[in-house]
Amino acid sequence: MGQKFRRRQKLFPGVYLNFSLKGVSTTIGVKGFNVNLGSKGAYLNTGIPGTGLYDRKKVSGVRNNPPSSTEKYTTSDTPTLPPDPYYFLPKRLEGEIKSSDANSVTSRGLAEMKETLLAAYQEKLEIQQELPRVVKEVKNAATTKLLSQMFIVGLFTKKFKVRLSEKKRYLDDLKQQLSECKVTIEIDIDDNIKSKYENLKTSFTNLATCSKIWDKTCSVINNDNRSAANNSVTRSQTFLAIQTIDFIDASFDALHFKNQNGSDIYIYPAFAVVFDDKNSFGLVDLSDLKPSFKRTSLLEEEQIPPDTKVIGETWAKVNKNGTPDKRFKDNYKIPIVDYGEIEFKSNTGINEVFMFSNPTKANNFVVS
Repeated sequence: MGQKFRRRQKLFPGVYLNFSLKGVSTTIGVKGFNVNLGSKGAYLNTGIPGTGLYDRKKVSGVRNNPPSSTEKYTTSDTPTLPPDPYYFLPKRLEGEIKSSDANSVTSRGLAEMKETLLAAYQEKLEIQQELPRVVKEVKNAATTKLLSQMFIVGLFTKKFKVRLSEKKRYLDDLKQQLSECKVTIEIDIDDNIKSKYENLKTSFTNLATCSKIWDKTCSVINNDNRSAANNSVTRSQTFLAIQTIDFIDASFDALHFKNQNGSDIYIYPAFAVVFDDKNSFGLVDLSDLKPSFKRTSLLEEEQIPPDTKVIGETWAKVNKNGTPDKRFKDNYKIPIVDYGEIEFKSNTGINEVFMFSNPTKANNFVVS
């Protein structure tokens, strides 16, 4: 019996983004038949290329997405960073700093683009799950063919050769389909905005060289009235990187903020991709994603990063006047250091904070 080939997924339509100071408009489809989505609604564009015949008709409105001091820290065990960039920890804690479900944070005008990307990603996952089985089948067919050549002659040998050939063709077909599981995104931006993005990319590359980068995962009021800290913070070491998303084919790479307890953020010139996990992500217009910077003074009980300034010191247990509380015989001094924080927020529910050992580099990124 011949190999039954997997149904081929049709090619995913291209996406065209026009980025301006007013936001992003999205066009999905091909010349002569496409849909444009922006802040004023959805428009169907039809025409015959080369003839001048053209029609533009409004088909719907845009769907609304539901909106959904000195510190002391505790450090969570730094997890081994997995190769899968979409890993996350779903556990929620009191005071946890974490975005809403990524499915609910998509900006106006980007919902259809998200569905196109999701279809490409889900197709990619299905093929990736099927590939190991097919590779194993090819190896088994090759072994069977070899044994047949050693012990069997005639019709049976030919049958095993045909079977191996079909398995190999099926594997090649899967690999070809896997390479096609991506959406081509063309981003149309003027030279001024492009220059600003290049400056942002330079600042990001510099920001990634901070000696220490943390995902600030939790912040609660400190109930220890003998501590000089107003808040207790939980943080987990993380990283930044310029990366690509494997199901997006774009002329720009993304600025990736790796999150340890919630949504990873990938920043492109016109939009950001916000990931919770493998099946949950949102697309956010950069005009909706509002980063902010602040300096924070932290009682550092670990090794002080070399690019951090010590701005003071205190005691682990202090009196109200700042003197050490002598009732604690093992009392010790703690340096106060100057860190920088970048907070990402949006009206749709994004809430992520990253902490950097060099506050100047963090501020430079936000003002770029």
